[in-house]
Amino acid sequence: MTIAKDLALYHFAHCPFCAFVRRELDKLGVQVDIRDAGADPTHRKALKEGGGKVQVPCLLITGDDGSETWLYESMDIVAYLKKRFGKEKVA
Repeated sequence: MTIAKDLALYHFAHCPFCAFVRRELDKLGVQVDIRDAGADPTHRKALKEGGGKVQVPCLLITGDDGSETWLYESMDIVAYLKKRFGKEKVA
C-alpha cells in the first residue's frame, strides 16, 4: 500500500463517480485522505473555497512547495492516478 500524503479526495458517500475513483485507488493500492464533503461541512467549505465549486469527486494535489491543484472529473482523476501510480505492462 502506498500512502500519498500529498493527495486528498473530496467525495460524497453515495456518488457513483466517487465510488469509481475510490475503486481505482484500491486497485492501485494507494491510500489518500478521504474527505466526505456531503457529511462534513468543513470539507464542503474547503472544497468550495479551494476548488471554486462543490463538485465531487475532486482530488486535491498538494505540491512540495505547498501549491494546490484541484482536479475535478472522475476520468481525469483516474488518468492522473494511473499515470502516477500505475504499473502498466508493456507487451
